[in-house]
Amino acid sequence: METWNKLPLELIDELAEKETYRRDIYRPIYSLHKWWARRPGSTFRCLGLAALSDDSVTKDDILREVPQTGTHEGLYLNPSKDRIDNDAVVLDPFAGGGTSLVELNRLGADVIGYELNPVAWWIQKKSMDEVNIEVLRSEFDRIIQETREEVANLYTTTNPQTGEECEVLYYFQSQKIPCLTCDEEVQLFPRYQLAKTKATRPGALYCPNEECDDRVIELRDRKKGLDAGDEVTVEDGQPVEVTEDGNEVCPSCGHEFDPNDGNAGYGKYTCSNGHKHDIKETLQRRDRAPQFERFALQYVDARGEKKIKQFDESDAESVKAARERLEDARADLPIPSQEIPEGMAMTTGALLNYNYTRFSELFTDRHLLTFGLLFRKAWAVRSNQFEEADAQNIAEFLVTAISNCLERNSKLSMWDYGDQKGFNVFKRHAFIPRVQPVESNPLNHEGTVASLQNFFDKVERAKRYCERPFEKVKNRQSGSVEQFYINSESVSESRVAGLNCQTAEQLSESDESVDYVITDPPYYDNVQYSKLSDYFYVWLRECLQDEYEQFEPELVPKAREIVSNRKSGKDEEFFVESLTNVFEESHRVLKQDGELLFTYHHNENEAWSVILEALIKSGFTVTGAYPVQSEMPNSPHIKDLDNAEYDILVFANKDEADEEITLSELRNELYFEVEDLIEEERERHENLSTADLGVILRGKCMYHYSKHYPEVYADGEQVGVKQALDTVDSVIEQVVETSVDLPSSIDPLSRSFAWLVDRQPVEFNDLNKHLMAKGLSMEDLTDEALVTGEKPEKRAQTVEERLELIEKKLGGSNNAPDQGDDLLAIDKVQYLAHLYRTEQNTLEYQKAWKTHDLVELAKFIADATGNEVYENALEANALGW
Repeated sequence: METWNKLPLELIDELAEKETYRRDIYRPIYSLHKWWARRPGSTFRCLGLAALSDDSVTKDDILREVPQTGTHEGLYLNPSKDRIDNDAVVLDPFAGGGTSLVELNRLGADVIGYELNPVAWWIQKKSMDEVNIEVLRSEFDRIIQETREEVANLYTTTNPQTGEECEVLYYFQSQKIPCLTCDEEVQLFPRYQLAKTKATRPGALYCPNEECDDRVIELRDRKKGLDAGDEVTVEDGQPVEVTEDGNEVCPSCGHEFDPNDGNAGYGKYTCSNGHKHDIKETLQRRDRAPQFERFALQYVDARGEKKIKQFDESDAESVKAARERLEDARADLPIPSQEIPEGMAMTTGALLNYNYTRFSELFTDRHLLTFGLLFRKAWAVRSNQFEEADAQNIAEFLVTAISNCLERNSKLSMWDYGDQKGFNVFKRHAFIPRVQPVESNPLNHEGTVASLQNFFDKVERAKRYCERPFEKVKNRQSGSVEQFYINSESVSESRVAGLNCQTAEQLSESDESVDYVITDPPYYDNVQYSKLSDYFYVWLRECLQDEYEQFEPELVPKAREIVSNRKSGKDEEFFVESLTNVFEESHRVLKQDGELLFTYHHNENEAWSVILEALIKSGFTVTGAYPVQSEMPNSPHIKDLDNAEYDILVFANKDEADEEITLSELRNELYFEVEDLIEEERERHENLSTADLGVILRGKCMYHYSKHYPEVYADGEQVGVKQALDTVDSVIEQVVETSVDLPSSIDPLSRSFAWLVDRQPVEFNDLNKHLMAKGLSMEDLTDEALVTGEKPEKRAQTVEERLELIEKKLGGSNNAPDQGDDLLAIDKVQYLAHLYRTEQNTLEYQKAWKTHDLVELAKFIADATGNEVYENALEANALGW
């Protein structure tokens, strides 16, 4: 049985959705250290089981739901060595954070990884390195206690009610910037909310009035603002009447304000005199880096209650003391000094635009001192002697935990006033300078999300998971999540055949020595890994550079990183060429009967074209493609963005190319194949949506093209991948989407619009997959104003909503039918409908535009909307003109 036929697609989606929502609970190993765009480990486990199991295994053998109880069973939960090849060698040429390596290692395969990025390589290494957890825990407890003894007093404050010394959890900071017009020093506040009121704890606001003596306002009994007309009695006994709904009144000074209406937002700020300017422009023109002022803090009192108070003079003394101690100790601490390299707007370019010049500037003096001490103490563990543990290994795991802690400890971490915690720096796959960051106390005893204790616990849970892995699967009948320990498995460094910190464009393995290539290639231009990972690299390098040559360079190597990045001179040609080099090498080392399996995540058809081009040029034959869940719909990386929420699993092998074929012959061949494939796939996978089916068929059709590549011709010329995809898409559309029975000559965007009109509202993910199956993207529809609506649903734009764009295409005021060379078929249908409805002459436009195909489109839209205007507008002598 083919590998893809063994995949329990519906269950894979469920597993992936749960895992990506709480990866730390479902697969703790992938919380060992931050890495970007991790694909679900459950997906790679299913891929591994499908690849390594014998031909008798079916998708139900891998994982199935037991109807009587709702529990699950299969090789996914109880792998049988009799049915799984434990002697396989698996290569990942784009190993990234090591997901494929860990999952295949668990299944008993010998794994080989190639990864150019030293941070990713380090994560792979420590993910599969074994460690004495008890010794690791003991050493961690020791160094954090020693560090607390040295600098914990810098993270304390005085309880204003009791006078007791208390531990601070977070310091609130806001940027101060000089107004370009009047030179006023403006303290930037996007909003004045510090904490949301909840049943278990009060909320807090910050009064905007700089003359106020007590600017922190505690809200114990309200979750929303006051109503207009409400009266508030302030400290001096005077009543203040609220003028607008939602406003608040400071009980100390009587100042009325809207807590959601700050003086900064969307990269702009407004001074008290009403002058509005751009933050980046101001910083650049004044040639200064962002400067911050602390204004409040959150602490924990003697009873364990978290409270917020105003930042005072004694707190400022702690900041001064930290700065002085840093100046004295800095030369002896492992603190990075590298300059921030140039980059795109969403990577280091964003930092440079805000006049940050060195990575160390992203951290407060107090953080530089604290993390410098922690890294120094952790790395010094190498000189210790342990009876049952390797001191070097213990030190490396401690350094890894401290490095990961940086994810929530810098000036790039903003405050989550709802959950009262600091966000991680990479809430999105980008560097985003903050005007109101928080400075956490990484040494706190509360174990907050930003504490080193929390990040060490992640390391400990990760390594315990390696020793005794488990799977969690939701029982849909009981609603509970069932945990299954896989006692026959572990993650072992003995099954690591090689981890190579270098490009995979030249592999050291011999010909036909690898059974499977299972990977997750770079996503074209989606994530600029090297620029983002410099954030961690510069700190790790301070400890590791003398022990590991991988950390000798000043920054992460970027020259051969395979991404599309115009700023670095890496265009589509570079991406295809580099990717082809890797695939060619993978083809060389793969055994003749081996298989290449990979996931890909991108919503742009251009990205899909280039990766298929690289794959086919390297000699592989595409054998199939399947869509699976990749990220939760509420993921911050896809929320509010038209990103793909699913991965495509692509399968390929080394089948020899068939004889020469013409594109016309290929098209006819595909028609017959698609008819049969539809029936087969619907029988194999229940509840398969049309959008999912379109993606599957696209992969299967590409098999026929790649099987003949490069001997596919049209008019005597070789047919490239993009032309082949167009042909595949047109075949799929005509066969699958019979409800959109329109002539094939109508442009793809108009056909997609008709599909949307016929089904609206359509879930975003289904529309996205439909578009990908047709070689389009959401951006294509958006550019033409064809689609509107927020997630999770999209709908078609009406004539009224698109009229301005159509008239612009027609030449503005002239609106001449012969001016619209770039008009879509749907533009013509909608504009004629507009003229008809407003009783204007349509004859001139009918003469220029009317064709049989356009009439068919108009009839379809009329039927789909129940509005005869579209069809009537194309009738002869409409309105009797």
